[in-house]
Amino acid sequence: MGIDKKYIGKVTETNLDDWLHSTGFLFPQTKTQIERFNKLYEDYDFKLKNTSINVKSIIDGSFCVEKESKILSIDTNLSHEIESLKMVARKGQSNISQSVFDKMKQNQKKKKGD
Repeated sequence: MGIDKKYIGKVTETNLDDWLHSTGFLFPQTKTQIERFNKLYEDYDFKLKNTSINVKSIIDGSFCVEKESKILSIDTNLSHEIESLKMVARKGQSNISQSVFDKMKQNQKKKKGD
């Protein structure tokens, strides 16, 4: 998709706001902006023609339908393996340099003091 040569130099700092309103990036505010917007999108295939959008449900967070959660059971062997991996993650590798280890300790102290 290339740049349409007829628009080069027509968008300036003084008319940028008008372009944004006319192209739909901002709501059109004048009759001219609405006419430009309608002309620009007259062939657009709007897929939600017969659908209403409940803005309030989007804002208050009730728009998404929560799915039923599944309970997973983990066998004991896998559970022990996970625990050992947690310990490795907590203790770290034995070949960490002292400066990195000291920095990690300082960060932990800062978080506890917050």
